[in-house]
Amino acid sequence: MNDNLISTTIEILGKPYPIRCPEAELQALQEAAKLLHEKMREVQDSGKAINLERIAIITALNLAYEFLKVDKQKSTFASRLHQRISHLQDKLDIAVNKALQTEFVYSTE
Repeated sequence: MNDNLISTTIEILGKPYPIRCPEAELQALQEAAKLLHEKMREVQDSGKAINLERIAIITALNLAYEFLKVDKQKSTFASRLHQRISHLQDKLDIAVNKALQTEFVYSTE
């Protein structure tokens, strides 16, 4: 699919940043910019960082940490879900095999 690139401006900590993005991704870009602005504002308001570069680095590290934590949780959940499905498949196989054996016993008598 060939999306039209559009120009837009996002604002983070009072500074405008002109950006080009596919038109279909504009809303997602705006939401990402809003999240980034909020997270950077939190770092700035905490007083842990003063200059913009340091605020950006700390914010990026915080977001990367949160992403990795959620990704690990997702992997753990997927693994547990896969184990549960395998367990249920095993139980289903056992039940079907018992039913087939019972059916075979009744059909040979």
